[in-house]
Amino acid sequence: MRRAAARDSHIPLTLKNLDLVRIEEVFRLGALRDGVRFATTDIRLPILGQVLPRIEIVISGPGFRKKITVRVNQASPFCFDGTRLSALINDEEREVACEQFVDDDRAPTGMYNFGLLRENGTRSFVFDYHTYCAYSCDFCFKESEWEVLAIQQTKTGSYKANFDECLRYVDDHAEDFHTKYDIVWLCTGSITNEALELERHCRMATALRDAGYTEGIYVSQVIPPSLIGNRDRRIEYLTTLRDSGVSRFNSGIEVVSADYRRRLIHGYKADITFADYVDIFTDAVEVFGTGNVGSCLLAGIEPPEETLRGLETIAELGVVPSPTVFTAFVVKQQQIPFVYDLDELIRVHVKFNEIIEQYRLPVFSGVFSLA
Repeated sequence: MRRAAARDSHIPLTLKNLDLVRIEEVFRLGALRDGVRFATTDIRLPILGQVLPRIEIVISGPGFRKKITVRVNQASPFCFDGTRLSALINDEEREVACEQFVDDDRAPTGMYNFGLLRENGTRSFVFDYHTYCAYSCDFCFKESEWEVLAIQQTKTGSYKANFDECLRYVDDHAEDFHTKYDIVWLCTGSITNEALELERHCRMATALRDAGYTEGIYVSQVIPPSLIGNRDRRIEYLTTLRDSGVSRFNSGIEVVSADYRRRLIHGYKADITFADYVDIFTDAVEVFGTGNVGSCLLAGIEPPEETLRGLETIAELGVVPSPTVFTAFVVKQQQIPFVYDLDELIRVHVKFNEIIEQYRLPVFSGVFSLA
């Protein structure tokens, strides 16, 4: 919807690519990139240490409804008043219907949250028995969870205790897994003990299958060192996962450029090259099948052509790309620049959808999704 310009209340945007996508998509991508500022005092958010306050919102229009999580940023050109999101674009005030999404069970404050056991969107569940990831990349979304745990002085327990609790949950809620979930994720952090990590993933997958769960079990982990440069070991490792009941293997590339990987990733994981990922995903597709391997890349954290090169390369292999729009979760992550403007982000979004269509892969749609 267009309205008379209100230049004093908006930070102006000039977009050459405005007409490449529908206006709701412009606002969705813009809010993911820049956050939103409030034009209402009706929303209250907790202050938790260095965590950047954020809310979940639903942007809607004719044939369009997408939920995203956005940080609160009073310097954002996108203004939220509780019922609409507005911005001054190309000298016109534009707006879309928008409402805050609050899930009293999963995220009672309206902020995106995490946890050992959690529902993760529609018909999806996560077991996060490795609460902390051993690699702690500068851009990681879990930084906010770790900060909250520290502020609240929450005892995370031993990983063995966490894992045992997850196993008990499967036993106690078998019927839920029969009826409520199409995807179960294992999990979002990695440990350095390769054998133990594999054992836990396999035991959890087996427990779910023994409980009668027949839908997707997705493992998400950092590539173990023994798989680099050793195809026999890769096939052995991946086959062990598959035979335990895992149906899809995921590992986040996140950053394609070797230079940017060295800047943003630390320790062993920084040494994994894009070529290493290509080798591993080639074998993973052989073991799990086309469309049963996935990877996340971050749009905005490195030059766009690097991200697009990565997306097209893995799509050609039969790997499902699930790119997300880079966003800061804690104060220190605001020092990581978003390296291109909204115009370029719109172009990358369009190119990604062309890649997905070309290789006939499913579109990943989540609260940070480039799609």
